[in-house]
Amino acid sequence: MESYLIYFILPLFAVLAALFIWSAIKISRKVSLKATKKYIYSNILVESPSNNMDGSERIEESIKCLDPIIFNVPIPRNPFFTGRSDILEKLHEALQSENEIVITPSKRATVLSGLGGIGKTQTVAEYAYRYENEYSAVLWVLADGKDLLRVSFGQLSVLLGFKAEILDDQILAVQSWLRNNNGWLLIFDNAETLELLNAAKELLPINANGHVLFTTRAQATGSLASVTVDCFDDETGAIFLLRRAKLIKMDLTSLEQVRPCISDKDWQVATTLVHELGGLALAIDQAGAYIEQTECGLEGYLSRYRSNATSLLKERGHLNSSSHPDAVYKTFLLAMENAKNRSELAYDILLDSALLHPDGISEKLYEDCDPLELDKALATLKDYSLIQRVQVEEKKFFTVHRLVQIVIRDVCDG
Repeated sequence: MESYLIYFILPLFAVLAALFIWSAIKISRKVSLKATKKYIYSNILVESPSNNMDGSERIEESIKCLDPIIFNVPIPRNPFFTGRSDILEKLHEALQSENEIVITPSKRATVLSGLGGIGKTQTVAEYAYRYENEYSAVLWVLADGKDLLRVSFGQLSVLLGFKAEILDDQILAVQSWLRNNNGWLLIFDNAETLELLNAAKELLPINANGHVLFTTRAQATGSLASVTVDCFDDETGAIFLLRRAKLIKMDLTSLEQVRPCISDKDWQVATTLVHELGGLALAIDQAGAYIEQTECGLEGYLSRYRSNATSLLKERGHLNSSSHPDAVYKTFLLAMENAKNRSELAYDILLDSALLHPDGISEKLYEDCDPLELDKALATLKDYSLIQRVQVEEKKFFTVHRLVQIVIRDVCDG
């Protein structure tokens, strides 16, 4: 009798339990899909019906059966990605935390902020790949400008199975999908100013259950929680440089693994080069690509950089591994031009900073300026992460990245 229970009854219960779970998933999926179809019919198709189709045909034509795994990260996983484990863990904890600041009670959001070229896009891409199994969908929106933001958000409708043709209808369809589906991750990449961050927030529907990540240069992010990406320290940057230049094996990622594989002399040159590049990920990537392409070696690149930094900062090369299309020089030049368009005083402060030590420029130098104009200028420079403001007791300072100084000096000389 006992063997009968073991060999027949228990397996039967296991099969029934599996069927029950499978049915529950199917029902939940049908309910979500039904709600989405209802929204499309009442809000999109009724407003712009086709004369050649009845209602049900228009619905079926406008929505496909949704794939349970949707992933549209536009860049491949970077095989040279190095470090940033603390940042990835902070992002994960921030999005999972019950105490984190949220946009709405059901939608958790975090901003990743930092200087242009510091590796924000690569970091959120790595987050998406690393944690993709925790999400039902991973959606990526380009947020470089207001128009592109809306178009990129609307284009998600195609990926999600909708066939709305008008941009406003596409946006409504995506918002409907976000409301009627759970467990998704939505990434807004390159919302470079607080204005763009707010524009992206306005696209998010109320009562949608998912996670949202933004990348931005803006240091002031309003009510949104933020995680700052800093420049690499010399050791982590050196590991990235050596891996990127393919001077060590790709699977060597820690200091303990790398040091036995490289001479003390080469290690010293690598850390020195990273220090002179200010630990900027994009600059290190450019250096590694140049070394790989030209086979000039670490010492050769350091010598060339010291004698002709500006030319090398303009050199993106065709072997770049990141998604960043612009060289360091152009990245900073565009940020400077945008700052100048918003505040002439901001641009004047940048020009002054090129002649000063980068790590401790006193704001007292500008105490004769109009306070409101000075506030606007410094806020503008912070928006583009061209400076970092520091306060020690009652003394206020700001710092500027050494590569920003190189670009400024070249602009002045030109």
